[in-house]
Amino acid sequence: MSGGTARSTIRRVRRVELGEFLRSRRARVDPAVVGFGASGRRRAPGLRREELSSLAGVAVSWLAKLEQGRAHSVSPEVLDALAGALQLDAAERAHLFALAGLRPERHGDGWATPQVTQALRALLDGLGPNPAYVLDRVWDIVAWNDAEGALFPPLAEVAGPPNLLELTFCDEGLAALMADHDEELVRLVAQFRLHRTDWPSPELDELVERLRARAPRFAQLWAAKDVAPFETTRRLFDHPLAGRLVFDHHRLGILDQAGAQLVVYTSAGGTDSAARLAAAAGLSSLADVAAGR
Repeated sequence: MSGGTARSTIRRVRRVELGEFLRSRRARVDPAVVGFGASGRRRAPGLRREELSSLAGVAVSWLAKLEQGRAHSVSPEVLDALAGALQLDAAERAHLFALAGLRPERHGDGWATPQVTQALRALLDGLGPNPAYVLDRVWDIVAWNDAEGALFPPLAEVAGPPNLLELTFCDEGLAALMADHDEELVRLVAQFRLHRTDWPSPELDELVERLRARAPRFAQLWAAKDVAPFETTRRLFDHPLAGRLVFDHHRLGILDQAGAQLVVYTSAGGTDSAARLAAAAGLSSLADVAAGR
């Protein structure tokens, strides 16, 4: 099967799935709840197609094409109207848009501020002696473990949640700590541009403007408009107590927290970086874990 044929087949399958999903959600809605009383015997549960058309403000003929998998495209506005009329939750709404090859605007509880739950806090602590922290959707560092605090002690001195980009571009201590600081600046801006596209918000726009005003290097990199996905990267740190540390840098999505990420540093193969950091910082219990004792 050629590439073009395969893509065409996938699009047809998604059109069919989109129609099936719409019909299944329509069948789930109680007509009485949305203002339609009993008007003769219903042959199937849920809303009639005409009733959904009325609620969503979408022509019955167009809705029929969508439900029968015959529509080749559909606008975000139509999908948004259907999602509202069908009372879809955030996951269902995202699925509906994805079947149409679109990305929904996030609103409502989709923008809930990430919470550092007890389970997430336990995960952070359990990752010791590996430094780890949590980024929210604005890239504020909202929680970190003792090992991360040992790697960069000024974290605890910042008023309010420190922002990863503002620290990396504006904090001289962090610049001195990162032996690969210049390379990391380039990586971060390219990754952040993709993140901002995925999670647009006024807060991120304000962050960009602050950094453009405060950090000439950020302004220069931002103007280049480069984008890049995150990739696990070998990172180098010159720690004032532990010396040269070599970590592999990982970033993982926290799926039940909107736009949040878990960042973890693990000792690069053949090194004892986590153990030396823990020992130098006086974290004896973590040092024992790292040494396998």
